[in-house]
Amino acid sequence: MRDSALGKLRNGDDTRWTNIAAAELSSAGKLQELANMVGDLLPTDEGSFVVFGSMARREFTVDSDLDWTILVDGRADSLHLQLVHQLRKRLDEAKFKVPGPTEVFGGLVFSHDLVHAVGGDEDTNKNMTRRLLLLLESAAVDTPGSHEVRSRIVNAILSRYVEEDASFIGSNTRADRIPRFLLNDVVRFWRTMAVDYANKYRARAGDKWALRNIKLRMSRKLLFVSGFFMCISWALRGQVGEDESFVTQNLVDHLKDWTEKTPLESLATVVSRYAPSLAPDIFDNYDAFLALLNNDEKRKGLEKLSPDEAYEDAVFLEARNVALKFDAALTKLMFDTDDSVTQLVKKYGVF
Repeated sequence: MRDSALGKLRNGDDTRWTNIAAAELSSAGKLQELANMVGDLLPTDEGSFVVFGSMARREFTVDSDLDWTILVDGRADSLHLQLVHQLRKRLDEAKFKVPGPTEVFGGLVFSHDLVHAVGGDEDTNKNMTRRLLLLLESAAVDTPGSHEVRSRIVNAILSRYVEEDASFIGSNTRADRIPRFLLNDVVRFWRTMAVDYANKYRARAGDKWALRNIKLRMSRKLLFVSGFFMCISWALRGQVGEDESFVTQNLVDHLKDWTEKTPLESLATVVSRYAPSLAPDIFDNYDAFLALLNNDEKRKGLEKLSPDEAYEDAVFLEARNVALKFDAALTKLMFDTDDSVTQLVKKYGVF
């Protein structure tokens, strides 16, 4: 953390954002545990053990579940399912908490649909979620071939977005345009998360409503903001005079660099450049959010709260206040700090 953008914003003060630092350290330890556990289980040339969620964001806390998949970029093989069964057994023996009941994670995912089914009837909620999370919050566990396979698939997905974007087709290409095709999918994903949140309340009879409410306001919103800045950062580079024949590949490389950073680190990069004075308002509140998630008593209390009870509960009201301050700081970052950022937000944020 010390040499990262977030570390630099701390200005050498090791007492700042200790919960973020602790979660990052815990995540690193768990990732190493996973690497040791899996070993040479996967086919090295076409299989990747990828984690998502809090582990990938380096925000793993006391009761976090493990969102994972075996990502396959190659021929289908009946033995792939055996790998899933073996991995599930090992994870269960190591006491990792299983993914949620939506079946988005915890099994096999093939690269074909992630790359080719973008939009249309074949692009289900599950497929879109896997694709966007692969770009916005994923990490390959350090096993043979995992990093290479994940990198290859991410590159293919980003190439699809850029090569079929009207702004980058033909001689009309300009280096100051942004990847609108990708941005539209990032926005669609954010709105889908919000709609699914409401649907889960109905489908699960309010189960864990309060905790999911705070997560939507914090970690889910963080995902959207970091993804939004990933797209508009291309136009913020100030390099509009580059050779147009290389714009498409340069853009893919630029976006791919962003996919290697956690959402918090991406946001810290933006804040340090355009609004360092907002660092306390943004990261103090995110640190408080992680402290709440790492408090087993408070977390379990939130899981049991119904909407009728929540607005009379001190812990929920505390968490909601943190979320409101986080939201206000992000709004200020996007609309009231730097003119170049604000103009891009206004231009691409709605239409």
